[in-house]
Amino acid sequence: HGQSSGWALYMDCDVLVRGNLGELFAIAEANPDRAVMCVKHRHDPAEVVKMDAQKQVKYPRKNWSSVMLFNNSRCRHLTPEYVNSANGLELHQFKWLESDALIGELPGRWNHLVGYDSPDHDASLVHFTIGGPYFPAYKDCSYADMWRAERDAMLFAVHE
Repeated sequence: HGQSSGWALYMDCDVLVRGNLGELFAIAEANPDRAVMCVKHRHDPAEVVKMDAQKQVKYPRKNWSSVMLFNNSRCRHLTPEYVNSANGLELHQFKWLESDALIGELPGRWNHLVGYDSPDHDASLVHFTIGGPYFPAYKDCSYADMWRAERDAMLFAVHE
C-alpha cells in the first residue's frame, strides 16, 4: 500500500507551483501529530458552473483537498479498497479521519485560489480552480503570464 512513513504531496492538476516545495514539506514535518495538512479555505463559490463547463458543487471544506500533504504513517485507513468505495464528499471532507484535530493548516499562500482570493504576488502555489489560461475564456486571468512563461520554458527545454 505504498510508502508507510514520511509525507506525500497531492495537488490538483490545475495549479502552478511558484515556491520551493521543500518549504511546504518542512511545515508538514514540523507537525508530526497531524494526518493531513491543507489550506483551510472558507470558500463558498457563487457560480453554478466551473472550469470546462462542469457543475459547481458547494460543500463544507471546499478546496481543502485540492492541495494536501499526507502523513503516511497516520493515513493507513486510505487503502485502495477504501478510496475506491468511498463517495467523493467523504474523501473531500476528510470523513476518514478519527478527529478533525488531525487536520493541520497550511498558510494560504500554498493554495491561492485564482479569482477568489485577493491577488498575492507572494503566492507559492496558485490554483486555477475556476479555469486557467489554457482555456480561451480565462486566457487573461491572474497569473496567466506566469503560467505561459512556465509552459514556454518547459516546451523550450523539451525541444532543445
